[in-house]
Amino acid sequence: MKNRIKFSNPAGIVINLLWVYICYEICRLAFLFENWSLFGENLTWSAFWHITLGGLRFDTSAIFYTNAIVILLYLLPLHLKERRWYRLMTKCIYVIVNSFCLLINLGDSVFFEFRRHRSTMAIFQEFKGDNNLGDIVGIEIVSHWYFVLLLILMIFFLWKCYRYPCTPVKPLKRYYITQIATLLIITPIAICGMRGNTFFTATRPISANYAHKFVDEPLQTGIVLNTPFCILRTISNTAKPTPVFFKDPKELDAIYSPLHVPADSLIERKKNIVVFIIESFAQEFIGALNKDLDNGTYKGYTPFTDSLLQHSLYFDQSFDNTGFSIDAPPAILASIPRMDRPFVLVPHSTNHINSLASEVRNMGYTTSFFHGADNESLGFNAFVKQAGVEKYFGKNEFLADQRFGGMDEFDGKWGIWDEPFMQYFCAELNEMPQPFMASIFTLSSHHPFAIPEKYKDIFVDEGIHQIHKCIRYTDYSLKRFFDSARKQPWFKNTIFVITADHASSKRTHDVYKNDVGGCRVPIIFYDPSGEMPSGRHPGIAQQIDIMPTLLNYIGYDRPYIAFGKDLLSTPFDETWAINWDVAPLYFRGDYVLRSDGENVTHIYNYRTDPLLKSNLKGKVPEEKNMERHLKAIIQSYMQRMNTDNVTVRQH
Repeated sequence: MKNRIKFSNPAGIVINLLWVYICYEICRLAFLFENWSLFGENLTWSAFWHITLGGLRFDTSAIFYTNAIVILLYLLPLHLKERRWYRLMTKCIYVIVNSFCLLINLGDSVFFEFRRHRSTMAIFQEFKGDNNLGDIVGIEIVSHWYFVLLLILMIFFLWKCYRYPCTPVKPLKRYYITQIATLLIITPIAICGMRGNTFFTATRPISANYAHKFVDEPLQTGIVLNTPFCILRTISNTAKPTPVFFKDPKELDAIYSPLHVPADSLIERKKNIVVFIIESFAQEFIGALNKDLDNGTYKGYTPFTDSLLQHSLYFDQSFDNTGFSIDAPPAILASIPRMDRPFVLVPHSTNHINSLASEVRNMGYTTSFFHGADNESLGFNAFVKQAGVEKYFGKNEFLADQRFGGMDEFDGKWGIWDEPFMQYFCAELNEMPQPFMASIFTLSSHHPFAIPEKYKDIFVDEGIHQIHKCIRYTDYSLKRFFDSARKQPWFKNTIFVITADHASSKRTHDVYKNDVGGCRVPIIFYDPSGEMPSGRHPGIAQQIDIMPTLLNYIGYDRPYIAFGKDLLSTPFDETWAINWDVAPLYFRGDYVLRSDGENVTHIYNYRTDPLLKSNLKGKVPEEKNMERHLKAIIQSYMQRMNTDNVTVRQH
């Protein structure tokens, strides 16, 4: 029996893949030694071990993707695969495919010094049309002859160690049953390997951005990742080329620049910062922000938020910069808007960035992020680490704390119900040294729109959308949080920010069923001490304004990059917002401009024409300046992202 298992086809494919894993790790070591001057000073053995374990997930994804055809050919329940030509064909495909992967891995070891991140599909765009590329490659091959030798040795290793499929044994019935069963078992394992995780621990496959989870410095993601993975993940997601609307950099910066320089006179206020990112918390649901709906009778679903608005700062118009939940942490915490695609899924997701968390740490703040879902969900734990957040608290940490109900508070689908998780959030804040910056991402107002059984008779369906009862429940959970927080010594020294990850697709009123209404979310600043201005202020707010507004208010004295603006120092007639989910939308004054990325297609007065019926293109004096500013934002964003110039340290 032992020999039968040892020499079986499943054992054979596992052993063949093991040889590839060994070669990938050899490439990782070669990469590290080639770039030792970049990593050696700050890399410890424990850090390298952690990086290697993290790298196995990316190696697994690349290996299962690139060897998918080999696995299929190896395990097909056909006698054909035992024939000599078939066996040789499978072996050649195995060696050729993996040799190419090892080649680009080693080649990127040389190239990394110049780019400071792993190559993606964008490299084919960058060098398209370069006639001297062959000469450059030839020079590098000669100067790095030891990589050529290493590649030859690994190819020889794969060829010699490859194990052929076993010959069929009788009875043939057992052979076919075994082969089919093996294929059925290996297939889901291979799919999970390609994803880099299981179907049960995350909602989407890992991206290159996920490498930040395993490193202390963004540069070290180069060690975690491998080049085949980065290329495969960006085949259909290449970086957009930088548009050149303004050839003179000074002209571009004069129109728009994301570089924020502190004012000469600053007042330092080391206030705690707490940011609530509430799932699908659209403006339409908030009664106090919709007093003109239903002939003034609209009450909404958020009585507590309505009461909080009476003591808070908010703006005449407020919009999201997102399309999906995955866009929210970059926009809200790092002032990085969605520009056509989610930041964490595009090639420049491994860029160096600054964020609210990374900057306040320079002032001695403790930083944390809370999300009640599985710790792997949406890759938030990786992004917030990239953004400089020190501690991540997810479902695992909640379940480890027995004070709040444990698994009894699991909603059965996404994670922990909002009320107990917010109470847990408050309790953890009590244990953090001040000043602290903490953010929480809620989840109960998500499909399938359920609420805890004990509230079924309190927050009931109202015959419109099921999400409305969830919004009532989440609003109640907010109230319970503030009831607990008010009793804490840190409460009055804290600024609370409440916003949504994005608006909701469940819209009732016509004014919310178009492009403008579809990105309206609340952006609320609440300062219990009363020191921050309050009330409804004129102007336009957006999620990417949260970071610069808070940094300016607490007296941050260092320059930083943020694509939004400081709402407290920008004249209201100069405030603006951008949303690029499907097509670029640009808001300024009373108008919204829609573009195809290069040319204006529509412009509406969204105040007097909330249903966007009348296209005023070519009829509005402000159109030219709006178009110029939008183009400057797009060019500046893409230029900085494509050159990894998104921090002052890189500027």
